[in-house]
Amino acid sequence: MNLKRCDNGHFFDGEKFQSCPHCAAIGGDTNATMPYTDMGNAYGGMEMTEPVTMPMPQQAQPQMTAPTPQMAPQQMPSSGGMGAMSLQDAVNQAITVPTEMQDEEKTISIYQAKAGIDPVAGWLVCIEGQDFGGSFTIKSGRNFIGRAGGMDIVLRGDNSISREKHAVILYEPKRREFIAQAGESRELFYVNDEVVLNPVKMKRGDIFTIGNTRLMFFPCCGEDFCWEDFKKEEER
Repeated sequence: MNLKRCDNGHFFDGEKFQSCPHCAAIGGDTNATMPYTDMGNAYGGMEMTEPVTMPMPQQAQPQMTAPTPQMAPQQMPSSGGMGAMSLQDAVNQAITVPTEMQDEEKTISIYQAKAGIDPVAGWLVCIEGQDFGGSFTIKSGRNFIGRAGGMDIVLRGDNSISREKHAVILYEPKRREFIAQAGESRELFYVNDEVVLNPVKMKRGDIFTIGNTRLMFFPCCGEDFCWEDFKKEEER
């Protein structure tokens, strides 16, 4: 036996191994040299005359099976001793709309709340401008005038009109009055050729001038008629 010692301090038989079999096993050398006697035994007793370098048998690795996702109850942060919360409770809590965000529907008039229809209070009829001959409905409350689609009265054809809230026409049902007042635009408008800086009461036939558009005012509600009268009769 030819006893040898490798650089790592392992002793091995130099007549059987050309290199340290311990280092090969520890270091993961997949092509360690085996003695010809062991090779003969490994291959059914076939006689070998020289050592042969062959791949070392790999140790079987345990197969890792991916765990199946489990819909387990989620542990939510404890608040006031609530403890664990079920998944459904957590989902319900996540999609709950805050109270201040729940009421997102458009405010409706006192008439529309019962009948589902916002009754007409009056009209503006275009007598000069791009919308000549067209009519625009005035409803109860504030009616904002501008070019933008979100306005209550939309005058798209006149670029001299501000997009939003150039002017306001208000119908006040308790006093049955129509009032013209300035909006949020720095542009001016006129009633009967008088600039509107303060609220102005409107009457039938008044001329409302905004940009290059002139509109004539026609009331529906007034001293002789009001939707409130029909509402009171229906409640009797």
